[in-house]
Amino acid sequence: MTPTATPRAVLLIALLGLVSLQVTADPEADHERARAARLRGEVRPIAEILRQIGAQVPGEVIGIELERGRRAGQPVWIYELKILTADGRRLEVEVDAQDGRILELEDDD
Repeated sequence: MTPTATPRAVLLIALLGLVSLQVTADPEADHERARAARLRGEVRPIAEILRQIGAQVPGEVIGIELERGRRAGQPVWIYELKILTADGRRLEVEVDAQDGRILELEDDD
């Protein structure tokens, strides 16, 4: 390693360390925001959502995310479900987390 490469390598490692700290700290903050939203009644329990959506969109749920989004200019919580259907299609279903209404349903190819 050349003398000029060493400080660059140290700087790169330091920057990567900062990025990884932000990534690991951010999910915890997201978790706390989601939990607080649930306690305020802004988000229904995922078990209720899965029962409701399962009756409308049959298949195996293979992924779940809770995201903060905007609809009609207003902030809303959205469950994003990935569902594998019996015929092998992958669907992405966006659900209003407060009332369980399907907002969007599309093939996830």
